Amino acid sequence: MTDGTMNAAPRAQQAPVALAVEDSHMVSEIVGRFEPQERKEMRILEDPRQLVEHPEESPGEVTIISYPVMKQLAKYHLDELTEFCGRNKVVLLIRSPEFLDSISFLEFVDGVIFADATMERVRDILQLSKAGYSILPSAAVMDIVTDRLRCDTLQKLSPIELSILDQVRMAKTNRAIARSLGLTEANVKTKVRAILKALKFQNRTEAAVFAARQIELIRQTTATQGREKGGPQAEEKGEGLPH
Repeated sequence: MTDGTMNAAPRAQQAPVALAVEDSHMVSEIVGRFEPQERKEMRILEDPRQLVEHPEESPGEVTIISYPVMKQLAKYHLDELTEFCGRNKVVLLIRSPEFLDSISFLEFVDGVIFADATMERVRDILQLSKAGYSILPSAAVMDIVTDRLRCDTLQKLSPIELSILDQVRMAKTNRAIARSLGLTEANVKTKVRAILKALKFQNRTEAAVFAARQIELIRQTTATQGREKGGPQAEEKGEGLPH
């Protein structure tokens, strides 16, 4: 992220907040977080290219740039975008699934707003960014990153492993899972260890909490694998998906 000391001091003619966001619904969501008088002073950029046409000028004391806009500007005007971010206070607006892809932009900005996680704190984030603090909620970021990586890994688990993970979510013992899925207890124990290793969990509790958050994805992945194989099929003798 940029060092707050590198950014130019706000000019008298700047709006308190400028928005370079392509999604009109998201613009409304952000604007709605402010008081009526504050909304009148905000500046919404119809054409985000204004930011790079004159990078020495700033439309606001702090400028919110959405990830799609940042990505597009960086593709064609990287030098100008870098100059703009170096001179001004910039906050990046992203959705959680975009975080890993947006990492290369974090060094340019003074703060991050997660549209699906920290929107209720948008005013606090902007105030801290304007004051020269680099704001990135480390705990939230770690949860987002690890969940994203684990969700990608889910696709690599077999149908029976996904079924076992779902049973772990319900805090079932290996013996109970074995009875439910028609497996041996030793087989379940081996597969649980494999699941924990593949998804980088320290214990079953972590796996259960993750599975509870991602239950819909687990079910969707199981259904997709079933369709690709022409219906649910056992991997090994006696191993079937629960009904």
